[in-house]
Amino acid sequence: MFKKMMKHLVNNPGLKVLSILISVVLWLAVVKMADPESTKSFSVPVEILNKNVITEMGKVPSVVKDSDVAVFYISGPRSYVEDMSGDDFNVTADLSQVDLSQEGDPKLVPIEISARKNDKRIDIIRRTVNLQITLEDLAEKKFVISPDAVGTPVKGYAIGNVEVTPNLLKVSGPESVVSRISRVVASINVDGVSSDVSDNVAPTLYDEEENVIASDLLDMNQSIVTIRAKILGTKDVPIHFEVSGTPAEGCQYQGMEYAPESVMIKGDPIRLNNISVINIPEDVLNIDGINKDLDTTIDITPYLGEGISLVDETANQIAVKVMIERKESKVFNLPSEKITVTGLNSVYQLEYAANTVPVTVRALKEDMEALHVGDIQAAIHVTDLPPGTHSIPVDVTLPDDSYEVAGSVNVQVTITDTSVAEEEGDQEGQEGSASEDTGGASNTGNGGTSGDTGGSPSTGNGGTSGGSSDNGRSPDTGGGRE
Repeated sequence: MFKKMMKHLVNNPGLKVLSILISVVLWLAVVKMADPESTKSFSVPVEILNKNVITEMGKVPSVVKDSDVAVFYISGPRSYVEDMSGDDFNVTADLSQVDLSQEGDPKLVPIEISARKNDKRIDIIRRTVNLQITLEDLAEKKFVISPDAVGTPVKGYAIGNVEVTPNLLKVSGPESVVSRISRVVASINVDGVSSDVSDNVAPTLYDEEENVIASDLLDMNQSIVTIRAKILGTKDVPIHFEVSGTPAEGCQYQGMEYAPESVMIKGDPIRLNNISVINIPEDVLNIDGINKDLDTTIDITPYLGEGISLVDETANQIAVKVMIERKESKVFNLPSEKITVTGLNSVYQLEYAANTVPVTVRALKEDMEALHVGDIQAAIHVTDLPPGTHSIPVDVTLPDDSYEVAGSVNVQVTITDTSVAEEEGDQEGQEGSASEDTGGASNTGNGGTSGDTGGSPSTGNGGTSGGSSDNGRSPDTGGGRE
């Protein structure tokens, strides 16, 4: 049996080899049809090697335009081509291969491209063959790395202090590139976090237009830095203002308006629990001598307290309007009889020179409309004032602080001592009585005299005519002569 099988295998060897070749060709044709040829393009940054060759000359290479990005194609079976990405290639330019004897710029450096996998299955077709460089003076500059937190923490939390360690970066490279660097930033993602976070990141270089500067020709003393972000609690608190001072005469403070009326603050939970309001000291808003509305802005940052800051740092300016209203003036004629008098001597009498006293009152329009003369109280004090005419200040009392007296109020009065008047009246009465008595005595005396005088003749005459007993002798005597 074995011999028969061997005989069949060794018979007709040419036909058997031909059949094998046909099978291989058919297999390759099938494979070709199942996995056809394909091409794919790539743009891969060029890795520059051996830069020290140039820097040791006190120079530094600067890439011309975009020649540090190699553009190439690959071709091969589709399955292999589609399996390749830009990271699967080594794209380098070795500065040790540059021909420094070339006069002028730019100088050309050959670009080498090799595949890290499938290198036997694909072909690389180059479009960018050389890296173009110019030689520039070496520049060096130091930058402070700015921390940047990207994203938003969980609701109720805010980003606190963000620090970078180390925070100083030294960059060296072509002067044309280094001079473009405006700032250096290290970023950390805080989106959706509720506790402190940290990360190790590479610093990013930006120009003035916020474009990223990426160049293999730059050297940095720190390729990786550590950034930490503190996550704090938040709280919405109201703002409270007070004012100090007194507005100009004739004006009244009417209150204030400000916006925003509250701000969102952040800090450690213990500190936040102790804050219920942000009080702005009264001396911040002084209205001494002001005669019109005051519009201003107040920075509340100094009054937040230690360890407390604003969630939105731009919300520190509070727009404030202090309202000042000018008062109206009105004259009220207060009846003099309504004035209360104190200190008047019981034997004195007081009279006013006029029936009314003008009182000028200042108040806001709406308050002035509610004031009547009967609401005004007044008093004068005349203690120790002697009789005579006096101008006395009047103490005016108004219903409340909404009203004020403009200027001073005086009233002219005359004080009379009634006891002197009575004494003078009594004296005059006594003198009148004495005059009557004197007149009666005179009449009596005169009458008596007259009576006596008259009596004498009468007596004589009577005696003469008929005085019988006392003067009878004379008649007798006379009669005797006869």
